[in-house]
Amino acid sequence: MDNDEGGLGTPTTETKPTSVPVVSSAPPKERRFKLSRACDRCRRRRIKCDEGHPCQSCLTANSPCTFEEPGKRTHPHKSKRATTLEDRIHHLESLIQTIPFNIFAAQTNQPFSPGGEPSSPHATFASTSHSFPLGVPPPSLSIFPLMGPSAHFPSSSDDPTKSAEQQQLKIGLSSSSSSHFINGQLADETARMSVSPSYLYLDDEGYTRWQGETSGLPLLDFLVERELPPPSARTPRDQSPAKESWSRKSEGVTTGDWFPDRQPRRINVNPETIWKLITSVIAPDLMDSLVQCFLSTSYYLMPFLHVPTFLSDYGNPLKWGEPGFASFIVAICCLSSRHIDDPRVRADPSDGFSAGVQWFELFAKLRTLPNADRPTLYTVQSVFVAAVYAIGLGKLSRGFALMAEAVTVSVDAGLHRSAEAYDCFDPIEEEVRKRTFWCVYMWDKQASSVFGRPAMIRLRDCDVGEPALVDDEYITNEGVGPQPPGIESRLGAFVATMRIFVILESVLDCPLPRGPTASPFLARASSMLSTRLGRKALREEEVLLDELVRSLPAYWAHTAETMASDNVIRVTQSERIHCLEQFVRMLVQRHRFSELVAERTLGAAGEGEGEQTEAEREAMMACHACAIQLVHSHMQVAKKGLMTYYGVHVIHQLAQAGRTLIAVLLNCKTEDLQPLVPPSLEALRSCVGLLRRFSGRYICGLRSGELIEEFCRLTCIPLESPGQTRIEQTQSHPPWIRPVRKKTPSLATKDRRAGGSDHGSPEGEFFEYSAF
Repeated sequence: MDNDEGGLGTPTTETKPTSVPVVSSAPPKERRFKLSRACDRCRRRRIKCDEGHPCQSCLTANSPCTFEEPGKRTHPHKSKRATTLEDRIHHLESLIQTIPFNIFAAQTNQPFSPGGEPSSPHATFASTSHSFPLGVPPPSLSIFPLMGPSAHFPSSSDDPTKSAEQQQLKIGLSSSSSSHFINGQLADETARMSVSPSYLYLDDEGYTRWQGETSGLPLLDFLVERELPPPSARTPRDQSPAKESWSRKSEGVTTGDWFPDRQPRRINVNPETIWKLITSVIAPDLMDSLVQCFLSTSYYLMPFLHVPTFLSDYGNPLKWGEPGFASFIVAICCLSSRHIDDPRVRADPSDGFSAGVQWFELFAKLRTLPNADRPTLYTVQSVFVAAVYAIGLGKLSRGFALMAEAVTVSVDAGLHRSAEAYDCFDPIEEEVRKRTFWCVYMWDKQASSVFGRPAMIRLRDCDVGEPALVDDEYITNEGVGPQPPGIESRLGAFVATMRIFVILESVLDCPLPRGPTASPFLARASSMLSTRLGRKALREEEVLLDELVRSLPAYWAHTAETMASDNVIRVTQSERIHCLEQFVRMLVQRHRFSELVAERTLGAAGEGEGEQTEAEREAMMACHACAIQLVHSHMQVAKKGLMTYYGVHVIHQLAQAGRTLIAVLLNCKTEDLQPLVPPSLEALRSCVGLLRRFSGRYICGLRSGELIEEFCRLTCIPLESPGQTRIEQTQSHPPWIRPVRKKTPSLATKDRRAGGSDHGSPEGEFFEYSAF
């Protein structure tokens, strides 16, 4: 070391023969790894620098040795941006390999394993040895990488005043070119159409607004349009000054002449302000991870986005000036927080229920910003996603209120009506409008079926078409291209699911009979409305469902070939369609089962229970089979660790299957029905086990599971298998519900308790029923 230091410190050492051994002893390639840059002092003096830290020249002069001044060829803004891009690319590459995490990892110690044919789809699926990925980004994500606007919102700038002026200018340009309507002009030529009960209009900010028949505006619009001559025959207004008739003054008037003294206006919000507000709560890298997680999992359940357009908007700093878009990103983060294990997603690191809770409050704050209530597509999507998150969080009133808002804004924007007659939307926006509406429609039906709530939107009020069976990569602003032959569109599974939900609406749309205390007016009105609805043996719904299942493309059909596939999207979507089909069939059969049980029991009140009819037995066995299929299907998906591709709808289906199984067990009182008891008990235990697994992140899963357990406790159904002890929940007890005491009980239970014996009750006196 002494010789090395002496050689470096003596200027004439390099020319002395005695220094040759010293130079040869140093590693010849060591300097290649040093930063090839002189220090600030040597560069100013234009002398050779040994690039040490500090260098020998600065040591000799007793001067500070710094490397702060940029070199001649250095471009700080470019090098900084390149470094940022490299870091983000590296982050995204690692992100694809790590998310979504194993929140729903495979678990094979569940007790339920009903037998089946070796060639059945479930048997084939259970025997597959594929290693399914935990997340599959859509192909568009590789073409248009996920890149947030972090680089566009620096913490400081060289000229803040100039940057602010440029930013305001860009915002103005963005607001004037983001839509066909921002210039305040529709096309001069509009299609002539007959009177329609639905018309689209533009508000003062250029957003579409829908007006229905009773508003009177469609009729006026038709009559005014009738007064206008064909476009080729129109004369300029300045050439017809003598025409005084009010009906003739409309000649030459185009749509753009409405309110000629006014210009469209929009209330703009500084995008950097919104960005800083969001990133003060959600780190940009975490936001990227959550958006990536959504696109890789939940997106396949709700494919309302055109992914290339969304990715472009996500990286566009100007788009963040729209509160609807910003709140949509926050809503996505809330929903995806349940699918990753990053501790930053929790408000309380020790409480899994708190995932995304703190961001849900941020979402509510963003909804109070100016322009946040405008009927844009991102506004509808943000409120809709937030509603799904709130329902999973167990905040049902808040969730239903948000769902109602999503329906309201959808109708306000006219998403529920066909826009083919209007030349105002490009092909991308037209498809996104359809997808967004049908997602809202489907969740409205799901909430109606699970919670017994009246539907907020019905098909008879809508005439919007189905989404095109074309993937995002082939839809551009110029048109909807054909789907390449041999490649099944990912939208095929979504459209099939949508059609089943349409059938579900018909199943749910049952008129309620009026009680004996109803007034004559209400009784007559109810009869009139019920006659309109027709009905209701639900036979037509079954026939239509059978036809739909038979018409499914082989790619999505629930067959052994499909379930043996190594394509995780094909497998999970096929299973989703199959489970929804079984869910609808179960509701149909349970409806019949309920009516027949009530007819037999209430009709024989005071005379003992009547005999079970063959129709009642068939309905009970049919809904029992559907419930078994539902539990078994979700068990197989859970064993493969693929529940990350599903959402809250699994909890809803399991809860309904569990309630159906309890009803079947309570009604199996004859000897010939006893074979239904063991598989029902086994499936019920597995159903509760799955709900407990979901309860780690979904409080609604814990609530549904506890409600089933309480029913089993009251009716002495042995939920735990012999020798098995119940696993106590470590979380605090969730909110709960219980029935309100009735003034008059539905049944005279004293006769049942006094003399009747519980014939055929499985595993002891398990049909002894106690009221809440």
